[in-house]
Amino acid sequence: NLDLRLGFDLCSEEKDFICKRKKVVAAALKNVLHLDEDLEEDEVPVVAVVTAAGGVRSMTAMFGSLLALQDLGVLDCVSYITGLSATTCYQCCFITLLILKYKQARMILNVFVQQKSQSLYSLNSASALKCFSKFTLRYCSKSMHHVHVFTMTSALCKQESTHKLSDQQLAVNEGQNPLPIYLSLNVKDDFSTLDFKEWVEFTPYEVGLLKYGAFVRSEDFGSEFFMGHRMKKIPESHICFLEGTWSNIFSQSFMDAVYLSGHSEHCWHRWTRD
Repeated sequence: NLDLRLGFDLCSEEKDFICKRKKVVAAALKNVLHLDEDLEEDEVPVVAVVTAAGGVRSMTAMFGSLLALQDLGVLDCVSYITGLSATTCYQCCFITLLILKYKQARMILNVFVQQKSQSLYSLNSASALKCFSKFTLRYCSKSMHHVHVFTMTSALCKQESTHKLSDQQLAVNEGQNPLPIYLSLNVKDDFSTLDFKEWVEFTPYEVGLLKYGAFVRSEDFGSEFFMGHRMKKIPESHICFLEGTWSNIFSQSFMDAVYLSGHSEHCWHRWTRD
């Protein structure tokens, strides 16, 4: 038996989630659309909220969008919420606070904004600078990715997050909330992202590339594999480090940035064509 899943279908856990979520969606649609009869299972649509990258601007837009959807009673009609880069930070917070029984999007927003406002002021404290110095000395020689993640997490959270991606299964196992999908780009050093890029999908259940039909369980992401077998188990990373991976800053090269600054229309054509 292989320790990874090969195929282009959904995993069994996600199929089970969809079946349970359809019951929630059917009830929500009946209420929103004022239907006289219940929807059959094959009549229930699978709706996704898709967000884009864009720093604080995109996070703010996601705040407002989820609040509006809940105020309209439409959020329970959604089966998936997906995003990349900055919006994944709010996705993580949103799902984590749902696990902690914050049921209203407005409550989650208030907690999120309060934490971010306080943490931004604390970045200049002596303890924060001391901690950052120790972290930089420890990881700078290994990867600037770790340093960037630490800085970003410090700016967005009151403390280091110990939550893991697989922990978010608690928020979706009964179909009670939309399933989050986080995205990242797999790139190569000797190729421009305009010429080569592969989307990598992260869910609470598994991580993989749909292009190749290869997926591993989320708790096994980062472990060592050979010929489809797990050779060495590596402890699952905290989700704050995955947030750094989902940031598109690591898939952008300097030459790509220079090109985009002078050829935006051509770039837009290539991305929409792909």
